[in-house]
Amino acid sequence: MTEKRSRRISTFGSRITSLISVALVLVLLGLAGLMFVAGRNLTDNVRRNLGFTVKMERECTPDDTNALKRALMADAAVERLTFSSAEDILAQESELLGEDIAALLDGGNPYAAEFDVRVKPLYARTDSMAVLTARYASRPGVSEIVTESAVIEGVDSTLRRVSAVMAVVALVLLVVSVVLINNTISLSIYGRRFVIHTMKLVGATGAFIRRPFLRAGLVNGLIAGVLAAGALVGARFWAVSADAGLADALPWTAVAVIGAGVVLLGMFICVTTAAFATNRYLKASYDEMFLK
Repeated sequence: MTEKRSRRISTFGSRITSLISVALVLVLLGLAGLMFVAGRNLTDNVRRNLGFTVKMERECTPDDTNALKRALMADAAVERLTFSSAEDILAQESELLGEDIAALLDGGNPYAAEFDVRVKPLYARTDSMAVLTARYASRPGVSEIVTESAVIEGVDSTLRRVSAVMAVVALVLLVVSVVLINNTISLSIYGRRFVIHTMKLVGATGAFIRRPFLRAGLVNGLIAGVLAAGALVGARFWAVSADAGLADALPWTAVAVIGAGVVLLGMFICVTTAAFATNRYLKASYDEMFLK
C-alpha cells in the first residue's frame, strides 16, 4: 500500500515538474512575442509623428493653397495635416522672440503659408517619403518641401536591427523550447516503457497504446499553455502599471492572440513529442528497453 502510494506521488510529482518546465518555456516564447509587438507598436507611434512640411510661395493664390489642401486631405498616405497661414506663423514667431517682427519690418511679413503633414506609419519610410514629396513639389504655389529624412533613416535602421535581433531570439527560443519539451516528455514516457512493452505482449495495437500518451500530452500542453498565457496577462498588467504608456504598445488583442498561440503551440509540441517518444518504445525490443 505504501509502495503504491509512493509510486503515485512520484508520478504526480514528475507530471507537475513536466507541466512547470513546459509552461516556463512557453512563457519565454510568449514574452518574446510581446516584446516584438511592443517594439513594432512603439515604432509605429514614432512614425505617426513623422512627415514633411510644404512651404508655399509668398505670392501664391488662395486657389493654389486650397487645391493643395484638398489634394493632401484626399491622399491615402496622409494621417493628418495642419495649415498655418503667413499671419499665424508671424504671430507665433513674434511670441517666441518677444518682439513684434512686423513692426521691425515696417509692417512686412517675411513668412509664407505652410502645411505640416504627418503621414501614416506605412509611408514613413525613406523611399515612400521621396515619392510623396515628388508628387507635391511641382504643384502650383509650392516653394519647397522639407522632410525629416535623417529621422526617418534612423528609425528605419533601428527597426531593421531590432527586428533582426528579435527574429534570432525567437528562433533560438523556439529551438530550445522544442528540445526541452521533447526531453521532458520523453523522460516521462521513458518511465513507462515497460508498460508499453507489456501491452505489446498481450496484443494491444499501436494505436491503443499510443492513445493515452497522446491524450496526456494534449492535456499537459493545454494546461501548460493556459498557465503560460496567464503569466503573459500578468506580465502585461505589470508592464502597464510600471509605465502607463505601454498600454497602447501592448493592446489586449495582441496579448489574446499571443496567449492563444502559446496554448496551441504547447499542445502541438507536447502531442507531437509524445507520439515520437511512444513510437520509439513501440518499435524497441525488450533488450533496448534498458537503454536510454
